[in-house]
Amino acid sequence: MGGVSDPEVLNQALLENRVLISHEMRTMINHFRTHLTAGKDSPGLLMVSQNAATSEVVEAILLLWSVTSTADLHNRIYYLPSLVEHVFSR
Repeated sequence: MGGVSDPEVLNQALLENRVLISHEMRTMINHFRTHLTAGKDSPGLLMVSQNAATSEVVEAILLLWSVTSTADLHNRIYYLPSLVEHVFSR
């Protein structure tokens, strides 16, 4: 979503109840933390390394989709393709 700020993207994902996929590690993680600290929720954030092979990312998304529920993603970040989870305390 070119030209749209990270906070706006997070808010739009919340309004549409969509898990957000981003490779903007430099800024998105801090904006996600701020979003949660402000008392807002998130359906989840999947952070993708720009250097990751597309096939590995697709496989990780499919695996995550098949073994998680929406509650498992709620207010959490998963890093792809490693599937490392990051939970922020509120």
